[in-house]
Amino acid sequence: MALAMGNYNELKVLRESDLAYILDGDGHEVFLHKKQANGEIKEGDIVRVFLYFDNQKRITATMQEPYVDTEKAAFVEVVDINEHLGAFLKVGLIKDLLLSRDDLSFKKSEWPQVGDKVFVKMKASKHQITAKIIPRHEIKNYLKPSTELIEGECYNAYCVFIGEEGVVFSTEEGHYIYVYFKNVRKQYRLGEKAYVKIIQVKIGQQYNGTLIEQKELMLGKDALVIKEYLEKHNGSIPLTDKSTPEEIRAIFTMSKAAFKRALGTLYKEKVVHLNPDSTSLIKPVE
Repeated sequence: MALAMGNYNELKVLRESDLAYILDGDGHEVFLHKKQANGEIKEGDIVRVFLYFDNQKRITATMQEPYVDTEKAAFVEVVDINEHLGAFLKVGLIKDLLLSRDDLSFKKSEWPQVGDKVFVKMKASKHQITAKIIPRHEIKNYLKPSTELIEGECYNAYCVFIGEEGVVFSTEEGHYIYVYFKNVRKQYRLGEKAYVKIIQVKIGQQYNGTLIEQKELMLGKDALVIKEYLEKHNGSIPLTDKSTPEEIRAIFTMSKAAFKRALGTLYKEKVVHLNPDSTSLIKPVE
């Protein structure tokens, strides 16, 4: 019987060495390091082990159970990025799992970063096991939420798809949340965590959400223009309510009266500091 790479196999123990147990892998000797074994093992035992390839592309066994395999998918953490190879994921093995750059967006800005979580399973090929992204509509085949999300409440979720009209998020339980770009205030990347507010409950554990705080919805158009400008310019502008109309028009296409009203709204909502010669965001720009 052929070995199931990236999954569990029952193999016979052939012998014991100083460092490892040698298993019978369909005619091949498979190395099970003693640090990867659970309990006492003796020659002739049948052991259940997970098989993967080590850095030298040799078949290696462990009795530890990784977070994912070729059948089981999960949200796993990104622990390193290599722009030439892709993203490396922590999956509960000594060796991190590679999510190839070929399976990521051609836009590097949409790649996950260290600390993000992506929903994957393993993919086995000749001499290599890599990560396979689970398409957004297939997540429901792996995760079955036991609860409903509540309209008006906010939930932590991870970006699982970036489309032409919006972004799809999923909770770790598997709730599917679609956020139209009109309800987004920044560019998101795959695996990025967000705190999403539910604005519409649909059937089948699917929801529409927003990433705009209610306070921001009430700011008004001119206030939003100023806030977005601050976010793109290190959180500060050399303007105050005492600035001249010419100074204001050099940056914003609005009158001094409109600028002062918008600035007053931002100040009232505790979005900005009014300094003697500048205006700055209270919340640091990430």
